[in-house]
Amino acid sequence: MTSEKLFHRTAVVVYNPTKIRAAVLERFVELYADPRREICWVPTTKEDTALAGFATALTEDVDVVLVAGGDGTVRRIAHVLADTGIKMGIIPVGTGNLLARNLGLPLDPESAIRRAFTGEEHAVDLCEATVTRRDGSQETYGFTVMAGVGLDAQMVERTREELKRRIGPLAYIGGIARSLGGGNSVEATVTVDDHPSNRRRLHTMIFGNCGDLVNKIPLFPDALPDDGEIDVVAMSPRGLIGWLLIGLRIVFNTLRALLGGGWQGIPAPQMDYFKGHTISVAFAAPEVFEVDGDTIGSIEAATIRVIPQALVLMR
Repeated sequence: MTSEKLFHRTAVVVYNPTKIRAAVLERFVELYADPRREICWVPTTKEDTALAGFATALTEDVDVVLVAGGDGTVRRIAHVLADTGIKMGIIPVGTGNLLARNLGLPLDPESAIRRAFTGEEHAVDLCEATVTRRDGSQETYGFTVMAGVGLDAQMVERTREELKRRIGPLAYIGGIARSLGGGNSVEATVTVDDHPSNRRRLHTMIFGNCGDLVNKIPLFPDALPDDGEIDVVAMSPRGLIGWLLIGLRIVFNTLRALLGGGWQGIPAPQMDYFKGHTISVAFAAPEVFEVDGDTIGSIEAATIRVIPQALVLMR
């Protein structure tokens, strides 16, 4: 029996047609994919963000999925692929592209597609946030980079999509400025793994699977995407001085990363860092929650857990 008859593998290409033209993808896929491969094309739609079409395309012959979209599309597909062993290649064409940047993946379509077909496999963690609404209903969302309440959720909610398309990550500056006020108005009861719960007042709480914000600015300087832990920071600034101290700490984190780390930073009592495998948070009042740059509405509680090395990425 010839090798052509023995080889029967399918690659699924999920793409957002508002971010990249199919013709661009087709040219590079034809260049780097094994010619014996079957290619299944799945465009996203605003209504189902590709999940309906993607689920239909996910047959037993599929061994790799290429995702051409932003962080939202990547996280949805990653959640479906968790613990399946199917490889995922990222073609970053969104605004932030935070997972690709955190992993040092190429940002141009040709290099990204080449890596997807010819790169090395690398397993990373996936996080799940099970949120509880005011009516008691629950939903579970996967995320690969960060989730949280406060500054990051409000920033996303207050940034216009049209502006993001025009100027990219710079669009978030206005949203950040409008989200710094309000004081430490979030009341949260936090439980880390099996430790006793503690109640705290804060402005922002962020859960991280990866460490960097945009432009390689590390919010979690010691976070690794494959360490089996969730990194958490609770921010409780006291007025403008508090935000300035937080800003200085992030600047320090950036310098520490550039210089190779290995030395301790300036004290920042306004930023409380901790880690865990499962983090449960109950809020005194509903809070807007975001996952990988998508707001999912107001919630009353969330349980965040890590699924170690659940996702196989091509690098």
